[in-house]
Amino acid sequence: MKDVTAQVGTIELINHNVYQVTLKVENLDFIAGQYLMIVLPSGEMVPYSIGSAPHELPELTLYILVNDDASLAYKVIDFLMSHTDITIKMPGGDSHIEAPLITPNVDHILLIAGGTGFSQIKSLYDHLKYQNYSGKVSFYWGLRTPEDVFQKEWLKVMSDTDNGFSINVVVNEPNDSWGGRTGWLYQAIQEDFTDLSQSVAFISGSVAMVYGTLDQLQASGLHDAQCTSDVFAYAPRN
Repeated sequence: MKDVTAQVGTIELINHNVYQVTLKVENLDFIAGQYLMIVLPSGEMVPYSIGSAPHELPELTLYILVNDDASLAYKVIDFLMSHTDITIKMPGGDSHIEAPLITPNVDHILLIAGGTGFSQIKSLYDHLKYQNYSGKVSFYWGLRTPEDVFQKEWLKVMSDTDNGFSINVVVNEPNDSWGGRTGWLYQAIQEDFTDLSQSVAFISGSVAMVYGTLDQLQASGLHDAQCTSDVFAYAPRN
């Protein structure tokens, strides 16, 4: 990773607790699925998956969840709002579209996100669409409540297309107005695919979400060697 100066663009609250942030960088490239680190004046470096695809450069998009005013994420948003130029480190991460698990024998790519893990998975999905990937790609996004959904226009546009691509939003705690899928992510995937032995998966979310989902999907033939996640690097199983 190298130090890069980024110009701060828009900062927009797009649901009750997620900010969409755009940054502009010059003379830089990354691989879909990689992340960057925002360098704070304190020296803290805060990682965020890049939510845009490489073909959208020089603009980068981030999705930052802010739960409360005491959180590090709030500190990041406050810092971004008060600066026009910042230092970031990028690119980082090995859980990207050029990971060696995508081989000619793979007939199905699973993109699995929990919460703002959406960011990394959206970058992968957009890149595969842009590259006219000819295989089957299934994006599953799990959220706690309908109020946690964001990027609804993107979801609508992408859900209206086919060519082997599909998007499923799964809410764990639905309300009366929610008309979409409910339950746990792994349940939705297993309802749609009984055999995942010829699939590979990118999984993005909390440590518990990543390993919990993988453990459940092993019964359907999806094993560790067929999966990649940044969690594997910073929180490996003992």
